[in-house]
Amino acid sequence: MAILDATRGAADTEQPMPQKNVEIVRRMYEEGIFDRDVDRLLDEFATPEIEYVNPPEAVDPGVRHGRAEVAQARGNAPAAFESWRHELHELFDCGESVVAAVSFHARSRTSGVEVAQEEAHTWTLRDGKIVRFEWGRDLQTALEAAGRK
Repeated sequence: MAILDATRGAADTEQPMPQKNVEIVRRMYEEGIFDRDVDRLLDEFATPEIEYVNPPEAVDPGVRHGRAEVAQARGNAPAAFESWRHELHELFDCGESVVAAVSFHARSRTSGVEVAQEEAHTWTLRDGKIVRFEWGRDLQTALEAAGRK
């Protein structure tokens, strides 16, 4: 799809922003950036004011603001889990937000117990940068909150 750029008066062959947002989020999972490279996630893909929201039932619940707090929260995973990964199932384009249906797989560092749960990750992007990440366990709730019925 072409976008008309009024400042140049010609068609721009770049992808529309919502599609770019979907591709950025897809990369987070397919390239392992979300699970294994928090520095790259924050440096290349996030705004300095990023907000990161863990639900009340999370190992480390609460809202984090800014790259330093997000890095600290994401850095807590190795203390709780020996190994972990997110498996992407589907992405939903909700305009400024992209909702990802994922499975979380982990092994507890202390007990060795394996955990698997379905999650919904909501990524909000502006100008191709992540401004907010929130996760929960109910996909329908995440889709509705992102404006998709």
